[in-house]
Amino acid sequence: MRPSGHAVFATAVALLAAWALAETASWPIKTALYPRVIGVPLLALAAAEAVLCLRRQDDAHPREAMDVELSRDVPPAVALRRTLTMVAWMGGFFLAIALVGFPRAVPLFVFAYLRGQAREGWAVSLAMPVLAWLGFWLLFVRLLHLPFADGWLWGALLR
Repeated sequence: MRPSGHAVFATAVALLAAWALAETASWPIKTALYPRVIGVPLLALAAAEAVLCLRRQDDAHPREAMDVELSRDVPPAVALRRTLTMVAWMGGFFLAIALVGFPRAVPLFVFAYLRGQAREGWAVSLAMPVLAWLGFWLLFVRLLHLPFADGWLWGALLR
């Protein structure tokens, strides 16, 4: 019995992840951190997918592939408005990153979204940006020591 295309692809991805992990074995930990953080779950998930694909071939009962069906109970005008709103929020977040930098844009965006879109109260709208900033700062600045640009506006103000 020939393996399916999905099993072959999953096996190739697993082998690629294993190769990347082997290549980074002699690298310094700071240099190898990102490839390892991506490579380990990728290897595990791709290997699991390959095993599941191979086991599915032995199954006597073929299964129907899952398909995504868009909701039909939402009027097209409402769906369009929701889509444009989502795109505008994402664009606003990217604009905030460009203007004031990532570390300042995260709490600013969380606050703006909670007050403007979700219509949350002041307590939640003030507490969540603080928690978002703290989590962001602890992970990316303190633990990973990633440098972030100041942003165009923030950089101009500091000059």
